Amino acid sequence: MPTTLETRGPKINPKLPSEEQAVVDEFTGVIRKHRDQDAATLARLMNVAFDASFGAQESRDAKLSRAAMRGLEARQQLAEAEGGSLSSEEAARLLGISKTAVLKRLEAGRLLAWREERLQAARFPRWQFDENGRVRSGLEDALAILKQDERLDPWGKILFFLREPAGAGARRALDLLRNGKLKELCLAARAYGE
Repeated sequence: MPTTLETRGPKINPKLPSEEQAVVDEFTGVIRKHRDQDAATLARLMNVAFDASFGAQESRDAKLSRAAMRGLEARQQLAEAEGGSLSSEEAARLLGISKTAVLKRLEAGRLLAWREERLQAARFPRWQFDENGRVRSGLEDALAILKQDERLDPWGKILFFLREPAGAGARRALDLLRNGKLKELCLAARAYGE
């Protein structure tokens, strides 16, 4: 289900100069006007508008801003993929354990989650749990391998499971996990960081 935007009025950010806040308010109005669109689509369309406005003459800062927008769009797509995500409380209820136990499993690398930027609350991809409310068999083994590559943040690990592999007949790591192909999954995890 697409994420929609709230309909409250603009908020003044005391950290922004008034002329910058006016621009933010104007952008906010346009986004709210199209709140029936999901966040990823709006981010993509903002990127297209940015390209049309600045084109090849864009500055280094503008290119970095566009790259950041693309990154946010990609994260949003990963967050919403394959059933979205669960809060710590929802994951605890699903597994029949306490929220503290869920967070301990996360810290131990036995579950996968990302932290929301503002609240730092953990969000657990729903796809790592099976239909019976258990952690999918083989997930911990794959996470243990991925943990060895210190460059991989939670988003890099999520991308490992969800990305479409190159080559004919190749399957996503998530499909290998779901189908119990644990040997292939572990081989793919070892190759991912190389």
